[in-house]
Amino acid sequence: SFLPQSGDQFSGLDIASEALKPERFDNLEVGAKWEPLDGLLATAALYQLDRLNTRAVDPLDPTRTVLTGEQRSRGLELGLERNITHRWQISAGYSWQDAEIRRTTTAAPAGRKVPLVPRHSLSLWTRYDATRALGAGLGLIARSKSYASLSNAVTLPSYARVDGALYYKLGRGVEAQLNVENILGADYFPTAHSDNNIAPGAPRTARLTLRASF
Repeated sequence: SFLPQSGDQFSGLDIASEALKPERFDNLEVGAKWEPLDGLLATAALYQLDRLNTRAVDPLDPTRTVLTGEQRSRGLELGLERNITHRWQISAGYSWQDAEIRRTTTAAPAGRKVPLVPRHSLSLWTRYDATRALGAGLGLIARSKSYASLSNAVTLPSYARVDGALYYKLGRGVEAQLNVENILGADYFPTAHSDNNIAPGAPRTARLTLRASF
């Protein structure tokens, strides 16, 4: 697949400019699903994604965009889902990913790691319905360390965050949901725009949603 560097602004394309060649994606993936026990679903996927003529923020000047040449991402994703009882559900996911620059450019040499890509990611979520109307959920999200930019000079530390939720059915087709993210108030840094522009994660946050279906 291909993605124009100008997005949907095709009038900005210029065939004489190397920087405006479209980004190219070559993706290979294989996956499997297995139900070893009744109610237990396991999934697995292996993938390799090659990206050519990719762009990134210049680690020396966040206002500039530079070409990184070619990137390759390889990864493994595993998932488990299980209904322990008709009221209790649990799901877990793990992913391993390695992403690096494959071709040397003025922005980065070959072998340098792609920023904001943690090597390990883990998620765990469980929900229990106490009654037909009331349910509660609790989950964990964890990420290993990653680099803030293409320079690979600054490392974002690993982190773990605990989230929760309450569900209540107000009537037929109407449900209220309260989500609380980062219950324990962890300090973490999930993303960055450059080596000196690092964004902290949100503090304890609550969000109330009301849904109606017809």
